[in-house]
Amino acid sequence: MPIHLERRTDPDGSPVLVLIGDLDREAADHLAAAVRDGLAHSPGRLVLQMTGVSFCDSSGIVTLLDAHADAARGGTELVLTGVTPHLRGLFRISALDQVVPIGEEPHG
Repeated sequence: MPIHLERRTDPDGSPVLVLIGDLDREAADHLAAAVRDGLAHSPGRLVLQMTGVSFCDSSGIVTLLDAHADAARGGTELVLTGVTPHLRGLFRISALDQVVPIGEEPHG
């Protein structure tokens, strides 16, 4: 399923991107553009809500790492929330969870 992104705002005012669908090579450019836009409007924190992600391949992991690096360069914290057990295992194997903060509670 192609990626679908919804923009929301967290109760603390942080922008939230809700990801729904597959996080793969086809989704990479779309997500990267949405993250750049979110970072432009984010004073200190950008949340990626992952509950609706049904699939993630290596392109998706690279996209998340790039998003984290872009956020860090701008002084913004990128946080993943709503990470399913399947994604959590994938992020552990790839060591993404050692680089990108993963929150416990879903946002948005």
